[in-house]
Amino acid sequence: MITLADVKLLKLTPFIDSEGSLVPIESNLDIPFEIKRIFYVYGVHNQVDRGEHSHYKTEQVLICLSGNVQVLCDDGKSKKDWALNSPTEGLYIPNLIWDEQSYLTPGTILLVLANTKYNESDYITDYEKFKELKNE
Repeated sequence: MITLADVKLLKLTPFIDSEGSLVPIESNLDIPFEIKRIFYVYGVHNQVDRGEHSHYKTEQVLICLSGNVQVLCDDGKSKKDWALNSPTEGLYIPNLIWDEQSYLTPGTILLVLANTKYNESDYITDYEKFKELKNE
């Protein structure tokens, strides 16, 4: 059974020199899966909460490139918050974990890496259905 213990904060190694910083991200080295989809969320206006769903198969890593995001993760029994505010940290969220993001500052940019391509049928958007699945 997948629980909050499976949600992990990943440390990404930056390379810093006098001209700036670079953070390389490689599948199966820095990220615990092969990356099949990348997207980012920005320009969130008058909407604090996003996400509010789980996935049957999709695993994700969330990286806050700029600003501040609070991420609530829920395994159907317990809940925990993580603060993302550094481009050198990524939050690994396995499948069958409910998550919600709160964008706390204007200009926040959240990068998401996923192990699957977009598939609408992979989304669980009904929280009660999610809890039923977790308690089977």
